[in-house]
Amino acid sequence: MANQTATSTKPLSEAIPLGILGVLITLENLLVCFLVYRFRKLRTFTNGFVVSLALSDVLFGAVLIPVNITDQNNPVNAYLISFILFANVTNLFAVTLDRYLAVMNSLRYSYTMTKYFAKIILTAWILPVPLTLLPLAWNIGSTAETIYLLFIVIGVMVPYIFILFAYIKIFREVARQVKNLAKLATYEDHFQATKEGKRVTSEARVARIFAIIAGIFVISWMPVFYMTAADALDRSELIPPVLPIVSWYTMTAGSLANAAVYAFFKGDFRNAFLRFFQCRTVNFRRHSDEVISGTLGTSLN
Repeated sequence: MANQTATSTKPLSEAIPLGILGVLITLENLLVCFLVYRFRKLRTFTNGFVVSLALSDVLFGAVLIPVNITDQNNPVNAYLISFILFANVTNLFAVTLDRYLAVMNSLRYSYTMTKYFAKIILTAWILPVPLTLLPLAWNIGSTAETIYLLFIVIGVMVPYIFILFAYIKIFREVARQVKNLAKLATYEDHFQATKEGKRVTSEARVARIFAIIAGIFVISWMPVFYMTAADALDRSELIPPVLPIVSWYTMTAGSLANAAVYAFFKGDFRNAFLRFFQCRTVNFRRHSDEVISGTLGTSLN
């Protein structure tokens, strides 16, 4: 990764906005986790992967940002960035696998996920550990950067090629199923075709959401990939001085955007957000009315 700036502690002009964004990232992603715990309808295999993704964003907001603000030269920064990078990739790969099975093999989806869900989640969190530690073991000259670039190719680019092809196949399969269901609705069982059509459309909509999140991840981490490649190729002069600062804001924006995508585009989360905040508003108003009534009663007495 790109070399850190010479100063140890971030200046306030950077520390304050990053600190605020870190708090927002942590709170909104913890809210995502809480909603899955609070509402039984959200406890699906797919939302289990959403929680896993949210936890990687919590690590970014609650751990990595404070460590970097406190001491930019702390070697923990490099380990945390690497771990969060690979954890995001493995969790995105896992949720893509979930969507692939749901669309391509819907009859066996429930059985497969019941059997392998926990193993997939554990693998998504265990695999980033060796991917993080091994390249950082080389810390002589540009060797570490070269090894890290190799691991980015293996641990990021290769999985993303599979993710890209998986979503291409998913959307092609959805188009094929919609076409077949249209024929079924015309010539055979209209009710069954409508029911199955709603399921396919719902699966496609969820797949589209996670494809958007995968795209956001690539864009937000692109400056880190670029700086790492430039350092590994011994072309640090190609890195603009402002890019290391910009990279923190792009990574932060990516982590901040995920929960917003769930809230606005994923129907079950949108409904849960609305129910949660409506309940909080009603309870607050009820409590306020009780306090006012109690105060008036005391005054009259």
